[in-house]
Amino acid sequence: MTRLRWKLLAAMVALVAVTVGITALFTRRVTHDQVRRLLIVHNPSALDEIARPLENHLRTTGGWRGVASVIARVAAASRHRVVLASMTGDVIAVSDDLRGARVAVTADDQVTATLDRDGRRQFGARVRPRVIDDPAGRGVARVFAIPLDDLDDPVAQREIAAIDRRLIAIFAVAMAVALVLTLVVSRRITRPIEQLTRAVRDIGGGNAAAHVEVSGRDEIARLASAFNAMVDARTAQEALRRRMVGDVAHELRTPLTNLRCELEAFQDGLAVPDADRVASLHEEVLHLQRLVEDLQDLAIAEAGALQLQRERVDLGAAITRIAGLQAEVTAASGLAVDADLVRLRQIIHNLLANALRYGTAGEPVRIVVERAGTDAAVSVIDRGPGIPAHHLDLIFERFYRVDDDRGRERGGAGLGLAIVRRLVELHGGRVWAQSVEGAGATFTFTLPLAATEP
Repeated sequence: MTRLRWKLLAAMVALVAVTVGITALFTRRVTHDQVRRLLIVHNPSALDEIARPLENHLRTTGGWRGVASVIARVAAASRHRVVLASMTGDVIAVSDDLRGARVAVTADDQVTATLDRDGRRQFGARVRPRVIDDPAGRGVARVFAIPLDDLDDPVAQREIAAIDRRLIAIFAVAMAVALVLTLVVSRRITRPIEQLTRAVRDIGGGNAAAHVEVSGRDEIARLASAFNAMVDARTAQEALRRRMVGDVAHELRTPLTNLRCELEAFQDGLAVPDADRVASLHEEVLHLQRLVEDLQDLAIAEAGALQLQRERVDLGAAITRIAGLQAEVTAASGLAVDADLVRLRQIIHNLLANALRYGTAGEPVRIVVERAGTDAAVSVIDRGPGIPAHHLDLIFERFYRVDDDRGRERGGAGLGLAIVRRLVELHGGRVWAQSVEGAGATFTFTLPLAATEP
C-alpha cells in the first residue's frame, strides 16, 4: 500500500506544483504591470517637470512650432516617453523614441504606439495626462509621460524585487501546506485500504471473523461496510456448513448404528431375526432412503438443475385432493397456476407433515387458498405451541430444527422446509412463516397466477 500512497502523493504534488507555478507566473506578471502603472500614476513631479518647459515654449512662441526639440530635451532628462496631443486627441509631437511609430491617443487617456524596434510589438498604457494651458488659461493640449523602462529604474527594481521575494515566500508556504495536506489526505485514503488488505490476509490465514473499522460515509466506508457484511455472511455460512456436516453425520449414524447392532446380534446368536426385528430394520433402511432422497432433491434444486413439468391446474382443487383427510381446506375458486403437480404435492406433504408433527392432538390443521394480488397464496395453519420469533428466519435452512434433542418422534431430519423453500422459489414464488408462541404457526407460500392463455 506504500506504493499507492506515494503514487497519490506524487500525483497531488505534481498537480499542486503545476497549479502554483502557473499562478505564480500569472501573479508576477500582473504584479509587475500594476507596479509599473502605479509608478507612472504616482509620479506627478516628473510630469510637472516635463509640462513646465512645454508651457514656457507655448507662451514664448504662441504655438507648437519647434516643440520637438523641447520634448526631446525633457524626455532625455526625465527618461520618459513623451506624447503631446491636442484636446481632441490629435498627436502634435512625440519624443525621439516614438518617432517612426504610429501613436494614437484615445478619449479615455489610453496611449498606444506600434513600434518597429526589436521586432514589431504593441505598446499601450493608460496614464493621467497634464493639461497645457495657453496664456489665457485655456487648456489647449495634453502631455503624456510614460517611463522608458520601469524595470530598469532603480526604484522600480527595488519594488519588483521586494514583491518577488514576498511571492516566493508565499508560494513556498503554499507548497509546504499543500504537501502536508496531501500527506494527510493520502494517509486517510490508504489507511482503510490497508486495513482491508490485512483483513483479507487474516481471512486467508484462518481468521474468518476479521473485520475492519468503518468511519465516515464515503465510498471507502461503504466498501468497508460491504466487506464486514460479507465476512458476517461467510461466517454464518461456514457455521451452517459445519452444522450441516454434523447433522448429516448424526442422521446417518443413528440408523446405521441400529442396523449394525441388530445384524451383529444376529451373527453372534444373541437375537433371532423374527418378524418384529426385521420390520424394525426395514424402517431404519426406509429412513436412510428418505434422508438420501431428500438430500438429493435439495442438492438438485439448489443447483438449479431440477426440471419442472408445469401444467395448468386449479390450485384450490389440487390442494384439496392432495390434503385429503389430513387437513381442513378452504379454497377460493378459479385460482389457476402453472405448476408441477409432483413438486406441488411434495410441498404440501412437507408442510402438512410439519404441521401434524408439531400441532396439538385433536386440533385439525387448516389450509387456506386465496388470491393475493397477482399471486395465489396458500397458508398451512396449525394450533401447536408455535415457533419462537428468533427461529423464524432460520427454520428454512438445511437441518435446522427448533428443538435440539433431535428425537425422530418429534422431528425429521430438518430438510423438509428447506426443500419447500427451493421448490417454491423454482415456481417463482416465496415462502415464509408466522407464529405466536402458544397459539400455533402459519406457513404461507405464493405462486404466480397463470396468464389467461395457457
